[in-house]
Amino acid sequence: MRLGSLGKKEPARTGKAKAAPPATGSSVIFPGPEAWEIWSGPSGQAVCSGSAELPGKLRAGPGSVMGLPSRSFFSMPLWVPVVEDSPAREQTQIKLEMKGMLGAVPDSAVWSFEGIRREQGPPGADGETVARQLESTAVLATPFPEEWLVEETVRHEPAGRMLAAPAGGACGVLRRELGKWVADFYQGGKWLHTQPLLAESLDASAAVELAATEAQLAGEGILGAVDAWLIRDAVSGVSAELSRGLSAPVRLEQRVAPAPVREAWSLPPPALTELRLRRAAGARRTRMIRLGLAIYLGVIFLLAGVLAWPVARLHLLRRELGRIGPDADNTRKTALLWREAGAWLEPKRNALELLWQISRPLIETDPAKIEGVRLTLFDLNTKRLLLQGEGRDLELVEKYLQWLKAEPGLAGFTWKNPQPRLLPNGNAQFQAEGILPGASAEAGEGGEANANPDAP
Repeated sequence: MRLGSLGKKEPARTGKAKAAPPATGSSVIFPGPEAWEIWSGPSGQAVCSGSAELPGKLRAGPGSVMGLPSRSFFSMPLWVPVVEDSPAREQTQIKLEMKGMLGAVPDSAVWSFEGIRREQGPPGADGETVARQLESTAVLATPFPEEWLVEETVRHEPAGRMLAAPAGGACGVLRRELGKWVADFYQGGKWLHTQPLLAESLDASAAVELAATEAQLAGEGILGAVDAWLIRDAVSGVSAELSRGLSAPVRLEQRVAPAPVREAWSLPPPALTELRLRRAAGARRTRMIRLGLAIYLGVIFLLAGVLAWPVARLHLLRRELGRIGPDADNTRKTALLWREAGAWLEPKRNALELLWQISRPLIETDPAKIEGVRLTLFDLNTKRLLLQGEGRDLELVEKYLQWLKAEPGLAGFTWKNPQPRLLPNGNAQFQAEGILPGASAEAGEGGEANANPDAP
């Protein structure tokens, strides 16, 4: 970029944005000469701590203030009548609507204003004069560029209003803003208007634009005679074309640090409000999802613990059984030995006692003696008593088997007997199997279970 006839090159725009360290304390996001800047520090001593192509890339701290560039709002000084029964904002809105600055939906337009000075207006048709007030106004342009949204900001001010006004009455300040020249007009130490320039350098064309704007403001009684023009930029001199085209002397000054003014304006972009609402809704959804996941995982862990407890107990029991296994085997073997011996020690299972019991009808008269039956096999173990024998005929064999089932002394057995078999010599061969309670044994060949009707 060239400065008129000076032919001097301004510092080249860097390809990459400078890394911006985190801002501490109150910070200001400001549209600098070539890129967005972040300034932090106390008022009057703030320093630029970084720059970036977009404000979102700056690491702004919470509560930062953003300076709006001239292309994001419309500014126009207005004379507004002072009406005692009507608030100043209503009168300003009427004027803005008459100028067509509030758009098709005036109530949704974002705008602010500030009084500059008050004086008596020109006489009306009836000869009476009405007091009027000069106000500086700014209406936010819609749509607001979304890449300029910074969620941490709490205030949005016109950039020219955040710069210190030069001393004196009326004056203009020229500065570069994101690669383009703009002119800030101040009256009585207050910001009045910002005018972006079409000229790319401070030459004759820039002087024509500035002179036309100055004449328009002066013709409406808004701006008095300009005392001086200041160029706040790193330039080496003022071009002769610019000096000849302006009515006031032009001088160079160093850039001043932006600082929020006490009388705060607020031009929050509607898109920023929507973004914050979306972020808040998203944060609520995220919290609900995380809470749901936490509850779900808690239930899963609880169920896993409930299911794992029996498994762990079973594992512990198995390990405990593994430790006592050898002793348990010894105990089991001992129990089996005692059980085998029980058949001989218990009266109802003693082999001699049982042999005498089942032989009684064969050798004694009380009960009645059953002649012609003899035993050929007596086998006793812990589960069953097996008898085999022969009889002279089937009638005697059936009589003996009925006696076994009806004898009270043998009621502890459940008897099974197959059909007796006739031998070639005419004798009847029989087999009877008595099962002890809680034991099972295979029935004899071709036998059927005939329960003792007198058994308990």
